[in-house]
Amino acid sequence: MAIKTLSLITMLGPFLLLAVNANAQQKDLLPLRLSVFRIDAAMVAARARGLFAAEGINANITQTPNSTAQMRGISNGSFEVAATAFDNVLAWSGKEGAEIVAIAQVSDRTVLPVFVRQEIRDWGDLKGKKLAVDAVDTAFALVLRRILLAHGLDLNRGDYELIAVGATGQRLESIARGETFAGILNAPFDVKAVEAGLRRIGDSREVLPDYPNTILAVNRAWAQSHRRELLAFLRGWMAGMRWAKNPANREEAVKLVAADLKLSPKAAAGSVEELSATGALNLPGLESVLKLRTEFGFKLLKGSSLAFYYDLDYYRAASVK
Repeated sequence: MAIKTLSLITMLGPFLLLAVNANAQQKDLLPLRLSVFRIDAAMVAARARGLFAAEGINANITQTPNSTAQMRGISNGSFEVAATAFDNVLAWSGKEGAEIVAIAQVSDRTVLPVFVRQEIRDWGDLKGKKLAVDAVDTAFALVLRRILLAHGLDLNRGDYELIAVGATGQRLESIARGETFAGILNAPFDVKAVEAGLRRIGDSREVLPDYPNTILAVNRAWAQSHRRELLAFLRGWMAGMRWAKNPANREEAVKLVAADLKLSPKAAAGSVEELSATGALNLPGLESVLKLRTEFGFKLLKGSSLAFYYDLDYYRAASVK
């Protein structure tokens, strides 16, 4: 019996050592906490292919229920990096003490589709109805207001009511249940909206053709004191982006994203395709977000200059390893 046990240990020895080494390496990685509305294809690739780990980073990704929880988490140090809408940076920088800045961009620009329940036949049918948003004063809520304004519906006139229900998944559920009648449902929930019987009535291109999609944002004070970790994260994320955007890897990337995020092949392909070609900030697009916010009368706590709300240094430094 002792001989058999010794033989088993001898056989398993190399595998046990590998497991111990893997655990030790995992413990040596620097933890970095991310708050996201949805995990982008570059993060999926960087995590699955060990690109974060190769840079010494253990990326812990949490999906946020809403922008308030996310921005408060960045402000108070519960998270280090947020994948969010740039409008949230404008709304929250200085709100609770922290200076929040955009540092990179997941998608260069976006099309934000408006979905309605089947009984809504045209824009006028939304008058007097409740509409689903994340928060009533940030990001896609302002885009929705601008689209509706182009169709003669004005929130200030009381033509409709905005209901804060949370992130895109919660908005879809609210509309499907009949609690609200319309809302912006971006990918991959646009596919799920069609499957749920909702109808696409229009999108943001008619009024905001250069509106940017998700950006990466940080608390400036944290970034300045943790430059090494932030640059390592950006290098891993950008490597994941390059791999996913490489045409030679497209089929594998789509399968990887579909499996990791439990998406249909069509939705997974959309997630890969929407990635920025470089990850660099689209400054004219960011400027359009700032103008939209001021158009609706919101005061920017850190001032009206776009320069207060982004920092190109980290992206540039990460681009030259």
